[in-house]
Amino acid sequence: MKNPAQHLIAEVPRRQAKVELTIGIDIGDVWSHYCTLNQDGEVVDRGRFRTTPKAIEKWFTVVAPARVAMEAGTHSIWISAQLQELGHEVIVANVRELRAISHSDRKSDQVDAEKLARYARLDPNILRPIAHRTVEQQQALTLIRARALLVRLRTAAVNAVRGLTKSCGHRMPASATTCFAQRSLAVIPPGLAQALGPVLQQIAEMTVKIKLYDRQIQQLGQTEYPETQALLKVHGVGHLTALTFVLTLGSKERFGRSRDVGCYLGLRPRRSQSGDHDPQLGITHAGNAYLRSLLIECSNHILRPHGRDSALRQWGLHLAARGGKQAKSKAVVAVARKLAVLLHHLWNTQEPYIPFYEQAA
Repeated sequence: MKNPAQHLIAEVPRRQAKVELTIGIDIGDVWSHYCTLNQDGEVVDRGRFRTTPKAIEKWFTVVAPARVAMEAGTHSIWISAQLQELGHEVIVANVRELRAISHSDRKSDQVDAEKLARYARLDPNILRPIAHRTVEQQQALTLIRARALLVRLRTAAVNAVRGLTKSCGHRMPASATTCFAQRSLAVIPPGLAQALGPVLQQIAEMTVKIKLYDRQIQQLGQTEYPETQALLKVHGVGHLTALTFVLTLGSKERFGRSRDVGCYLGLRPRRSQSGDHDPQLGITHAGNAYLRSLLIECSNHILRPHGRDSALRQWGLHLAARGGKQAKSKAVVAVARKLAVLLHHLWNTQEPYIPFYEQAA
């Protein structure tokens, strides 16, 4: 297989080294396909390369500085970072906005790469480019995602134990998940101990590992990301939510206004207005689902019956008191959206949190 970089060097004379090239990459797990356009929009090269750091360095080191477009995905974080280090302009396209690619009736890796290149050449804004977090931030975020994985596995195991014992005429005691294994081992029937005992031991081990993750997350926030300490002042926001918020957004400068954070996390209502028809719809559910779920949990904590009083809590309770279908659920989502705006403001300004800001002012 020939190296497309050598072909590009032959195509572009040295006196025209500044001629802009546009490269579209359809990233695959093993092989990635590319398509290169010249300044006139003509295809000058196409092919594929392995999706590895070594292959990226081999194929793109000798290519003249180009505009490179790719879809957001599993490999796009490290690939975009490596290409930027090699001097290329990188555009990471928002997959949700590329229905012309994802829903095409002639979809293929080669066609997708060419479409990305043509969109990036004409107007990069068509791709609704996103800003990736750094590789270091992604590594720290992996710690949080590993914890979330263990929580899901533990929940599935607890539910399985409860269901299996019910089918035999027994019922496990009501218990918090953190002490479910110990309480269940003490009362499990002898006939089920051989089958479910190892599962309960695994649940106990996962609980210990989750607590270890919690300590590591708290230490990471205090040492590597001290800006999270300002977010912890909001009642209902813990170390996990604060660090996840900072790492998911990546940079506080990426949003010109704090109000944009709620939209970015999919907490704003969808809209489908046409003429006099403007129905009330649910939220968009765009952005990071895990961070959105954490903000919803914090919102429930703020609005709980004996929650600590604040302007945010009073505003949410006022929405819930309006009545109507799902008034409480809508109030929880609205408080989560306002909480996201508040957390970004505190992160950006590092000001002390004042529960009743307007009254203090």
